[in-house]
Amino acid sequence: MMPITPKNKEIEQLKKENARLMAALSESEYECQRLEIINSNLQRQLEESNRELEKNIEVLQSFKSDIENLVDNLKSAK
Repeated sequence: MMPITPKNKEIEQLKKENARLMAALSESEYECQRLEIINSNLQRQLEESNRELEKNIEVLQSFKSDIENLVDNLKSAK
């Protein structure tokens, strides 16, 4: 009859390796959730920045139009 001990050692080793891999998976899942939250926050910040940028562009375009009108008025006043 063959001794069972080597197989038991292998099984114990596999159990330890499985536990280690499960812990690594759990840690990876946690990190993934953390990064998803960060990504979501950055996405909101980007959207807000884009809205601000669009408003600023509109204001600048309005200023440009006003300046062009002033220049035209000055030219015609000469």
